[in-house]
Amino acid sequence: TTTAAACSATGAVPQASITWFQAAQMCANAGKRLCTNAEWQTAASGTPDPGADGGATGCNVNSNGGMPAPTSEHSDCVSRFGAYDLAGNLWEWVADWHGMDSATNSVVTNATYGDDYMYDVSPATNQGGGANFPAAALRGGGWPNQADAGAFALGLFSAPSHSDAAIGARCCAGGR
Repeated sequence: TTTAAACSATGAVPQASITWFQAAQMCANAGKRLCTNAEWQTAASGTPDPGADGGATGCNVNSNGGMPAPTSEHSDCVSRFGAYDLAGNLWEWVADWHGMDSATNSVVTNATYGDDYMYDVSPATNQGGGANFPAAALRGGGWPNQADAGAFALGLFSAPSHSDAAIGARCCAGGR
């Protein structure tokens, strides 16, 4: 069992390998909550895209030996609001859930941000063949995603009970 702890200190390695439920509890234990998709997207504004320049932005796209990088280690990977590592370090759970869909994978192309991957909603592939359950939204892309990570990367492929070494979370201030 993973006991997740929210820590946003310079040099701290972000919590990974947690489910959506563990992420929500982690934030609650810190007096916070999971960010909504809209809040996450706002916070990511201005984050350089790891794919647009081949990874030269300094965002972690597997540059840390296949592990999440410590907070602010990649000092160029910061949003205009001062939030570090919103793209290419860990996929981050957000509060939003979506229903099962059979949409295909797609790529969002933007001249400034390059290609950010939009992963389809197929959480059953991570749950041993189950079906008809919701997917919890993930944002940003993790270190294994290389150039497909970015401020517009959206993952709708995992049930909220799924965990992975490239999945973490970000907390927002309490209340809504």
